[in-house]
Amino acid sequence: AVMAWPGASRGEQVYLATIDGWAFYKVRAVGAMTSTNVRRTCEAAGMRYPCNYSGASGCGAWWTSGCIVYHNNGCYTHGTLALAVCGSTAGAGHVCEPLDDTFAYIPGWQIDDSACGVDFDTQTEFLEGARYYNKWALCVDADEC
Repeated sequence: AVMAWPGASRGEQVYLATIDGWAFYKVRAVGAMTSTNVRRTCEAAGMRYPCNYSGASGCGAWWTSGCIVYHNNGCYTHGTLALAVCGSTAGAGHVCEPLDDTFAYIPGWQIDDSACGVDFDTQTEFLEGARYYNKWALCVDADEC
């Protein structure tokens, strides 16, 4: 059987913001929102991926090699994006509607390889990704501008 993907399907990309030379996107994933799936989704789109933390000095928790390093005033990727996209860090991402249902790679956080997500509708952060399906992976590309 052949399966057709609708318009809002695997690989759909939405630009969010540019931070420290990295263009952040949300990219539609297919399957459980595990860290492995977030990484694979970004790589399939020809992009790299941020970790849940920036990897800059003092921001090494929830970061690992393979993730990009970016420098900003905050450590937490969803919070940094909330400030850039919505002008707010209150709630670290879950109060910024464009970040709804986005998940970041987070090494070693949960035994089930869950990525870390936010939900605008329920105002919830630190969603365990293995329980969510077909959401958005946070990915980055070098900003060519």
